[in-house]
Amino acid sequence: MESNRAGQLTGKEIHGFRTLQDLDIPSILEEAKMRWLRPNEIHAILCNYKYFNIFVKPVNLPTSGTIVLFDRKMLRNFRKDGHNWKKKKDGKTVKEAHEHLKVGNDERIHVYYAHGEDLPTFVRRCYWLLDKSLEHIVLVHYRETQEKTILLSNAYH
Repeated sequence: MESNRAGQLTGKEIHGFRTLQDLDIPSILEEAKMRWLRPNEIHAILCNYKYFNIFVKPVNLPTSGTIVLFDRKMLRNFRKDGHNWKKKKDGKTVKEAHEHLKVGNDERIHVYYAHGEDLPTFVRRCYWLLDKSLEHIVLVHYRETQEKTILLSNAYH
């Protein structure tokens, strides 16, 4: 990753945002209430985390649209947010799915996501870069998805 010179964002050749103004954080935060962040937006934020507030304590009961950054080296229990997440069959461990997201042609972002136990349409996504030098910074996005399960029996009526 190149160093930051004259207001240029680190990693601009990968995520495509040259400056913070190009990234337009106020718009992203407003849109985050209605959509998930795009991989290039996540990459830009994580590569340039020094421009943002890093939370030192877990957020208690964050609402839909909330986005927070944590440093996993400083706060290991950042996922203890007060919400009740679906558990694995053991009844103790949170059931999280794991994926990698591409920025351009390469996988660059790791994502864990969990669904609410009490409200299955409420989802938490935790993102961090696969780059070993930056994997300690985590972006967490909470969102009410409004996705409904359509029963097949309804399609025939």
